[in-house]
Amino acid sequence: MTKTKKEMMALVGACTQEMDNFLVPSSLNEEFNKIITKKFNVFNNDELEKYDLIIEEKPTDIIKVYKKLNEKGIYITTAKSLTDRELFASLSKLFYIVMPYYYIEDDGKIESLVFASKEIHPTADIIRHRSDFVKDTYYYHTDIHLASFVLPKHIFNKIKDVIRL
Repeated sequence: MTKTKKEMMALVGACTQEMDNFLVPSSLNEEFNKIITKKFNVFNNDELEKYDLIIEEKPTDIIKVYKKLNEKGIYITTAKSLTDRELFASLSKLFYIVMPYYYIEDDGKIESLVFASKEIHPTADIIRHRSDFVKDTYYYHTDIHLASFVLPKHIFNKIKDVIRL
């Protein structure tokens, strides 16, 4: 997993979720330490009954993930593209908010992620006293967080019926 992807998965989640219990791939552990205003309980194995944030490198059993999240839980995973209608439609059956977002790799390639939440909105509910105080990042900052959810109109038109804003 690249530095950019790690930051955009971990820091987007951590800068929108107020609670502490995160189930994430071990490769993301250090990313949460970049937020200097908060410490998190980061789990790499399914040890708790409920989590506030679950991040998966690739989507698995969405229903199981949904059940493992608390009432304000967030799920972040990789999408095939910004127009991954199948994934977005599946998530939209369960989650109140489903929004694709993206990051740009060093070679200029655009990669896609998806933010699904039971209640929290990734831009309206950004926690600025976290996102503004992230140290030693390669890619992430508050403006990138916000901008990564802005899609060109032609892409938005292709998915507007299968996402939830």
